[in-house]
Amino acid sequence: MFPMEQLTQEWTLPKNFRIDPSWFDHPSSLHGKMHTLRVMILADELYLRAKQEGLFGSPTLYRDLMAAALIHDLARKHDGFCMEHGLWAKNTKRPIAERYLLGFRLPEPEWTTIANAIEAHSKPDPTPPFPPGSLPALLKDADGLDRVRIYMKPPNPAYFRHRFTAEYLDLAWELLELDEGRLEEIIIDKAKS
Repeated sequence: MFPMEQLTQEWTLPKNFRIDPSWFDHPSSLHGKMHTLRVMILADELYLRAKQEGLFGSPTLYRDLMAAALIHDLARKHDGFCMEHGLWAKNTKRPIAERYLLGFRLPEPEWTTIANAIEAHSKPDPTPPFPPGSLPALLKDADGLDRVRIYMKPPNPAYFRHRFTAEYLDLAWELLELDEGRLEEIIIDKAKS
């Protein structure tokens, strides 16, 4: 039997991972499956960059970030401005992350880290802000990059929590042009690597 810490360090996306549209409380083209796939892809890219720059120390950050990116908008009840959907997701969507993405039930302290980031993604940043490389900062930046779909113009780079996030705006635009099948292929490719 491997210690839990060793298992979490080696976690990767499951090779058969797919997002089921029934997981969404409010099926939507704005905050639905394609948005979630794009946020997961962008989160993966930002994670790799943060790792390259030595901005984190948690061995579970990648796993936690993918779980948070998956369920961050699943509990939305509408597409309008809402600061509560993160709270709703953290309170109701844990089983989806654990069953379909992680493959095991997380210990409470580890779930709390993910849950707090999910709740924070739909609220203004605290003072002082989340530190670069932290789970909430990476999730908020990945979600923020996909705002190109809403405004059809780049977000203000001052909005991002990492100095490098704006470098991924071209990728955000490219992902916006892809269909659902291609986005799923990218996730599957990430699971294989």
